[in-house]
Amino acid sequence: MKRILQFVALASTVAIHTVVAVSQVTSVCTLYGNTAQCTSNDNGALAAERQREAYQTSQAIGQSIGMAIFRAHFPGWRRKYCSKHPTQPFVYANASGDSISGNCPNAEGLANEVAAGWVAKHHDYEPNAGNGRTIVGYISEHRLSFFEPKSYDAGYKYLLASGPQAPAASAPPAPARGDVFTWFDEPAPSPNAPLFDVVVTSRAYEGALSMLRQARKGNTAVQSGTSVLDADYHPATMSLDAWRQRSRGPVPSLFYWQGEAVNDTTPAMHFQMTKRAYEQMLALLAGSELRMCPLQDQEGSPPH
Repeated sequence: MKRILQFVALASTVAIHTVVAVSQVTSVCTLYGNTAQCTSNDNGALAAERQREAYQTSQAIGQSIGMAIFRAHFPGWRRKYCSKHPTQPFVYANASGDSISGNCPNAEGLANEVAAGWVAKHHDYEPNAGNGRTIVGYISEHRLSFFEPKSYDAGYKYLLASGPQAPAASAPPAPARGDVFTWFDEPAPSPNAPLFDVVVTSRAYEGALSMLRQARKGNTAVQSGTSVLDADYHPATMSLDAWRQRSRGPVPSLFYWQGEAVNDTTPAMHFQMTKRAYEQMLALLAGSELRMCPLQDQEGSPPH
């Protein structure tokens, strides 16, 4: 009997460990005489939660990348669509329900946009009237599309092969550098930076500023210069007729507000914008009542 009791006492102090690897579950059992106590370390729930969080994170990243791709493809899609549907409304959408709508410019306005975008990306190009005539002549002679950047690439290649042309003697002076608009997060442009010439009616200018104030929600901080939202800055304003009398050389298109009566006495302003500021404003105003038409340099009112 004494030996039996000793055996039982010994058995009660021996732990028997078993590991069951099923779905990351580890079971540990200890025997006490005729009974057993088991505990489990179940990592399945934790693993499932981590997997769910990883899925949600990857889904959010995927949506963000998808939106970036969606917006990055918009300028090219708009150019191709509007080259076939000038002045017509457009809706650019994806399967997720994101969309951008607006109205296509006319053929001349779209060609000016493509040309200005090409110039902005080619800092080595000297933008004078002689070089411009050579490139445009090449595109016309070879019946290339004025809506495709690659047409300007071909014209520029021909220009380099034939030698740069001298600037025209009557080339108009650029607007004062004080009338240069930059976007909120970019520094002031360098003296040789390419800029977009913009002619806009006072009514369209106010409409664009109103939408910009709403989009910024009171955030007027700028990296350089003065914020137009703080100072309510206006470039020099004059009638379209007075501006036409002063301007020489290529005439940019006119931005106006839908329904506005446009004639020689309409107050307007001429300023310059960086490429980023120009593209950001066009994206912001897509689907708004902002419109564009050719600003003719002969006498008479531009169309509206």
